[in-house]
Amino acid sequence: MIDTCAICRHAIFLALIIAGLLHGAAPSAMGADRDDIILSSEVLGLSHDELRWLEKHPTVQIGGPKSFPPFHYFDSQGNLKGISADYIHTIMGELGIKVIIQDNLPWPEVLKRAREKKLDLIPCAAKTQERKRFLRFTSPYLSFPLVIVTRRDALFVGGIEDLQGKALAVIRKNSTMDWLERDGIDYTPVFVDSPLKRLEAVSFGMADAGIENLAATSYLVEKNGLTNLKIAAPTPYGNYNLHMAVRNDWPELVSILDKALGAIMPLEHARIRSEWLSPLRVEHGIRWSDVIKWISIILLFIVPVLTVVMISNRRLNREVKMRKKSQEEKETLIIELRGALNNIKTLKGLLPICSKCKKIRDDKGYWNNLETYIETHSDASFSHGICRECMEDLYGAEEWFVDRKNRLVE
Repeated sequence: MIDTCAICRHAIFLALIIAGLLHGAAPSAMGADRDDIILSSEVLGLSHDELRWLEKHPTVQIGGPKSFPPFHYFDSQGNLKGISADYIHTIMGELGIKVIIQDNLPWPEVLKRAREKKLDLIPCAAKTQERKRFLRFTSPYLSFPLVIVTRRDALFVGGIEDLQGKALAVIRKNSTMDWLERDGIDYTPVFVDSPLKRLEAVSFGMADAGIENLAATSYLVEKNGLTNLKIAAPTPYGNYNLHMAVRNDWPELVSILDKALGAIMPLEHARIRSEWLSPLRVEHGIRWSDVIKWISIILLFIVPVLTVVMISNRRLNREVKMRKKSQEEKETLIIELRGALNNIKTLKGLLPICSKCKKIRDDKGYWNNLETYIETHSDASFSHGICRECMEDLYGAEEWFVDRKNRLVE
């Protein structure tokens, strides 16, 4: 069954929100009479305790980051602007609460004043364990993924593990620092005062990367022309949820704000966000240009190394061949020396020499052994002929021999 009462309540509250946005709902005009409060209570279903709380608290001190576009910031005239400002202007105006804005406060000072109860409401804040000690949070009404932002020409980053050892642009007291510390990411902090300064630090090369929610990145990149930035990777931190944060002794206001936020139709949520946000190109993953660049760099180093290795291998092969040849020559020489030694051993003993003519006899081939050894191991050679004495003995009576001797004498 369709809840017609619920539809009516949503329609009435939507009409009130549109009317408030069209009229600007400036802080100075934030106020309503008793009839407005009664109307809002009927639409939102406020309890008697919540209604009584509204009667006792006609004004609320609010403050937030001075430069957190597109969520919460101040323009050059000091007017509060941003998505959360649109929600606050509308909701507080329709609830009949006058808003007193504490403007241009550094974020650490905002948290300090909230802790000291000098500030009642922060229009947009992330929930952390530290802040829960002194603040109560509504349900998240803005939620955008947290992403890693780098320059387009930066080295590949696929996740927070790739941020180890890098310079990161961070805001003091920002929840991102707590998460990085919890996950053991060792980085060099580059402290900045705002999300814009964070993105500028990355864009101008003062930091390697920054973690920012996608909505803020989209808005700031477009508004400030930071076209050399890209979304490099998602983070494991899920969506960056923004809540309205209220001092912890005002639980009634938290309940009232939750009911007011819940009464806003989805189309109206989308309309408010679309006025501030535009799509941003996401380049998560590896670009082919990066692949080609790194392959070229790798080849630039590998080719000379391979060339040196090939030259060294050729030189080594030559040396191995030379050593092998030298070894073979040594082995051949050893064999020859062993053979020579055997030959020398063969010559050991008595050489037969004729007692009359004092010449070596060729008994048992000794003369042949001696001749062979000397010719083998020296440059000397033997000529075989007959000596004069032996010729006399052999041919002295022969006529041809006598004639030859006579001719030699003449």
